[in-house]
Amino acid sequence: MPRPKAMVPSLRYHISGQAVCEIHGTTYYLGPHGSPESLARYAVLIREYQANGFKVPSQITSRSLQELTAGFAVPVETVNQADEPILVKHVTASYREHIRTIYQSNSIERDRLSRLCDEIDENSGTILADEYGPIALQEQRRKWIESGKSRTYCNRLTNATVRIFKFAVSQELLDASKWQSLKSVEPLRIGQTVAPETEPVVPANLDHVRATAKHLPPQLRAVIRIQVATGARPSEILNMRGCEIDRSGSEWVYRPALHKNAKRGKTRFIPLIGDARDAVIEYLNRDPNSYLFSPKEAVAWHNAQKRAARKSKVQPSQRDRSNPNAEKLPRDRFDVHSYRRAIDRACKKAGVPTWHPYQLRHLAGTLVRDVLGPEAAQALLGHSNIRMTEHYAKLSERKAIEAAKAAPKL
Repeated sequence: MPRPKAMVPSLRYHISGQAVCEIHGTTYYLGPHGSPESLARYAVLIREYQANGFKVPSQITSRSLQELTAGFAVPVETVNQADEPILVKHVTASYREHIRTIYQSNSIERDRLSRLCDEIDENSGTILADEYGPIALQEQRRKWIESGKSRTYCNRLTNATVRIFKFAVSQELLDASKWQSLKSVEPLRIGQTVAPETEPVVPANLDHVRATAKHLPPQLRAVIRIQVATGARPSEILNMRGCEIDRSGSEWVYRPALHKNAKRGKTRFIPLIGDARDAVIEYLNRDPNSYLFSPKEAVAWHNAQKRAARKSKVQPSQRDRSNPNAEKLPRDRFDVHSYRRAIDRACKKAGVPTWHPYQLRHLAGTLVRDVLGPEAAQALLGHSNIRMTEHYAKLSERKAIEAAKAAPKL
C-alpha cells in the first residue's frame, strides 16, 4: 500500500540555516530554523493554505509573512542569524531551489544555471560566502576562459554568478555589500582578452535544409517547415499546442503562452499562413492541451521505417518488443537539444554541412527583410528593437556589396 500523502506541508531545515516550507513547488523562507518567528510564520502560512482550499493565496510571500507576524514575533535581522556559517555552497543550494521554481517551463536555462552552481561549488563551495569577492569571481572567469568559452559566454556566466549572490541577499543570507562588490567586476571587452569571439550566426542554406529534412521524422519536418515560414524560435514551435492557435479568422495566429519575452509582459504573434498552416493541420487531431509534435510518434515512425527496411521476415516473438515499464520513455515534447541532435544526425546522412535550428530563424528574417524591409522582418521575428533585426540581415550586407559592384563608374 502506498504511503499516504501528507495533508500539511512540513517545516524543514534548509542548508542555509533557515526554516523553509515548500508548497506546490514554491519555497517559503521563514527565518532562522527553530526560532519563534519561523514557527509563527509557518503557522500563518499553513493557516492561509488551508483556509484557501489547500492553495497558498497569491499575495502570500516570504516577505509578506514577516509583515503578518510582525505583531507577535521577534523581527528578523537583515542578515541570516543561523549559528552555522554561510558557505558558498549554501548560497548555490538556495539558488538551486529558486531556479527549480521559476524555470519550470525552461529546462534549458534551468540546467545551464544548475551547471554553473556545480562549477562554483567545485571551485569555491567550502569557503565562507562573505569571502567570495571580486578576486574569486575573476579567478572563476579565468578558468572559463582557459576552458575555451567565448568572451560573450564568459560575461554571461559572470552576470549569472552575480545574480546568484543577489538572490542570497534577498533571502537574508548575505549583506547587500557582497552583491555590490561582485558587480564591480568589469565585463570582458573585445580586444582586451584572450577569450575567443563567437562566430556570427549565418542563415541556413535552403538546399541543405531540404536535403536534411528528408532524413527526419515527419514531426520534425513539420517543425522545420513552420520555422522557415514564420521565423519563429525553435522552442516556440516545439512547445506549440492546439489551444494556443486562433483559427477563428481566415488567417490563423499562434500566440504562445511561453516565450522569451513573456516575463516582460509582452505577447508573441506568429501568423500561420501558407506552408506553416499546411504543416500544422495534420497535427491538430489531438487533445488541444497536448503538444502537437510528439517524440513518441517520432519513435514509432522510426521503428516502422526500420521494420519496413529489414530483409528477413519478422518472427512472431519480434512483433512487439516494446517495454511499457522501461526506465527511459520518450517525453511528451521535443526540446531544443533533442531537436538539434536530430538535425545533426540527419545532416550526416544527407552529406551536407551541419546547421542548427536558429539558423532557420536567421534565414526567414533575412529573406523577409530583403523583400519587404526591416520593419516587416521586425514584426515577423517579434523583435522589440529593430537593431536586433539588423543583426539577422547578413544576406542584405552581401546584396549591398553586389549592388555596389554593379554600379556605373564615372
